[in-house]
Amino acid sequence: MKRNYLLVFFFAVYTAVLCYAQTDTLAALPKEKEPGKGILPLLFAGKPGKALGLSLLLPGAGQVYNRSAWKVPIVYAGLGTMAYFIHFNSTEFKRYDRALRERVDHPADPQDEFVGILSDAGINSYRKYYDKNLQLSYVGLAFVYLLNGVDAFVDAHLKEFDISGDLSLQIQETGSTGSPTLSLSFRF
Repeated sequence: MKRNYLLVFFFAVYTAVLCYAQTDTLAALPKEKEPGKGILPLLFAGKPGKALGLSLLLPGAGQVYNRSAWKVPIVYAGLGTMAYFIHFNSTEFKRYDRALRERVDHPADPQDEFVGILSDAGINSYRKYYDKNLQLSYVGLAFVYLLNGVDAFVDAHLKEFDISGDLSLQIQETGSTGSPTLSLSFRF
């Protein structure tokens, strides 16, 4: 019962924060929807959008477009690792699934490779284990694929970030109190 109250409380706080955060952004939005302006055209606009699009079409292409080709082996190592886990877990799942089917189809005289080694419950336990790992491997593959696109998108944004010498941070002491103050100056 307490858990339900906590869920309702967090939902109320979450919606209040969203409503408060959106009040400023709603005023800045145009009143009428402009043709051709949506989330996808905005997401794929400019250099970061092109890097994201290239990365989603061919993993690693966005990194090459951003001139970060050293990341391509990392991308393919991640995708290859997840592909290996998918293959391994699929093979093991099929192995234990065949053994369990053999035991169910021929309960009097099973001819599987685990006769005398594992019980029916043990085989089913391994089968469920590899099934769960197979599903997690697919989720991991999707995660690595999307992370590839996010990396290209963020890297393209950071390439355009201003790191010139015009931005400076100085720590100065004031004469009267002797306590340090923080001064941030911008030169235009």
